[in-house]
Amino acid sequence: MKRTCQFPTQTLLIVIGALLFIPFLGNVHLFDWDEINFAESAREMLLTHNYRTVQINFESFYEKPPLFIWLQAFSMNCFGVNEFAARLPNALCGIITMLAVFRVGRSVFTSQLGVLWALLFAGSILPQIYFKSGIIDPVFNLFIFLGIFFIFKVSVANNSEPGKGLERNRRINLVLSGLFIGLAALTKGPVAILVSVLTASVCFLMNRGKLKIKLGEIIGWGAVVFLVGLAWLSFEIRANGMHFVNEFVRYQIRLFSTKDAGHGGAFYYHFLVLIIGVFPASALIVDAFRKNAHDDFAQKSFKQWMICLLLVVLVIFSIVQTKIIHYSSLCYFPITFLAAYYLHYLFEDKMRWTWRQTVPLLAIGALIVVAVSGIILLVQHPDAFIHYIKDDFARACLQATVDWSNGDIIFGWIYAAGIIIAIRLAQTKHVKLGAYLIISSSALFVNILAGVFVPRAEQYSQAALIEFLESKQNENCVIETARFKSYAHYFYARKPVPSASDSSKTVYVITKVNKADAVLLQRNDLKELYRKNGWVFFEKSR
Repeated sequence: MKRTCQFPTQTLLIVIGALLFIPFLGNVHLFDWDEINFAESAREMLLTHNYRTVQINFESFYEKPPLFIWLQAFSMNCFGVNEFAARLPNALCGIITMLAVFRVGRSVFTSQLGVLWALLFAGSILPQIYFKSGIIDPVFNLFIFLGIFFIFKVSVANNSEPGKGLERNRRINLVLSGLFIGLAALTKGPVAILVSVLTASVCFLMNRGKLKIKLGEIIGWGAVVFLVGLAWLSFEIRANGMHFVNEFVRYQIRLFSTKDAGHGGAFYYHFLVLIIGVFPASALIVDAFRKNAHDDFAQKSFKQWMICLLLVVLVIFSIVQTKIIHYSSLCYFPITFLAAYYLHYLFEDKMRWTWRQTVPLLAIGALIVVAVSGIILLVQHPDAFIHYIKDDFARACLQATVDWSNGDIIFGWIYAAGIIIAIRLAQTKHVKLGAYLIISSSALFVNILAGVFVPRAEQYSQAALIEFLESKQNENCVIETARFKSYAHYFYARKPVPSASDSSKTVYVITKVNKADAVLLQRNDLKELYRKNGWVFFEKSR
């Protein structure tokens, strides 16, 4: 009966997830580098029928394992080589993530906390945006979270699951944990093992023997992780030796020790990203860190695991020299959990709404609204500030013709009004209505950004480039980039498998306006075709 009563809740979560994540998937082109990179690897898999090795430009690509690329290749095989197919795996992952956190929250706490967790995950800004993207991290993070959850279940089994089936359940949970961590490693690499081991180690140290796991269970867990990863890696090593392993390790070391591809940042970079990007959940977590006498042993332990996960990820990627916004995206799980935890006890009248929630909601919400509205106003009137910009490419991009209206900023102010009304409702004891208004307002705001504003914003960045590339899809030609890195010319020009006749094809060269003179000095065989929005297009003289 209990399962039957829960089924409509899960169906509702599926519907909400589908409405939030699937619309607008194909509304804007894939973005350089990561989105196009992975989509191109999937396209090349379909062309070459080589599903063992990840490729870019039909050469081995050693930076990522293949699991996510397999998902994209399967999607493209069903729906065609396009933006929708490239992003669909993450949209489906978003729905599965909502169901996963609901079921985890329900199993450890209550259905109410599970629902709040699922809605906060879907309604916060960056988590929702990532489920509309074509990057690896949503799938990678889900596997790690599930792997850590099943380790948690093993650690508290002696205290919360007495009975004759205890040992069998421990073995099942260990195997499931190892399976998911192995799949995570197969998605993005061994950092999944590092994060899960460090999180578990910190939790066990904090609990000083209250959590139990045997040495044999640790060895068994490691064996499962190893076998899942080895299932693919053994074929790769048999075909190409240790070359993939060596190159992959070098890449990971470079990310850790250097500012790869110019992606540097301050030590506090990820703190700021999470505070602003996981709004409104990030504004509701302060009181969740406090000790709570209402929690039983398993609930108290699970909260510790989530806090440890948050701290481990923050410390690791604050140390890593390469700072990219999605590196800390695994923190979305503990942050949204802590927000759901607070709201759950607020609804039960076991916590209070105070200035510690009001101030962050107002401050971060105001920052987001002012930033979005300010950017819209600035791009509508580029002449007011463009002369302050020193970069020629940026100036040329901002001169693109884009259809804006004076009423566009109203969306941001409606969102601000929603936050203020929600806070007022919470302060006047209508806490449930206020909480759901905050979540739904944020979810709607992100969807408007994705569906209305991001396609316009693309006109300033890569639209002219991709327009040229798409015009060459049916032309027998070769396209090169000069003095900038891109994967767009492979995917959007639909580069075919290289052949011996490539030398006789028409050659086009693309560069940025601030690099054009240097390119012409280096190559005197180029004839300029045209310039548009900061991009310069050449044809090689025959």
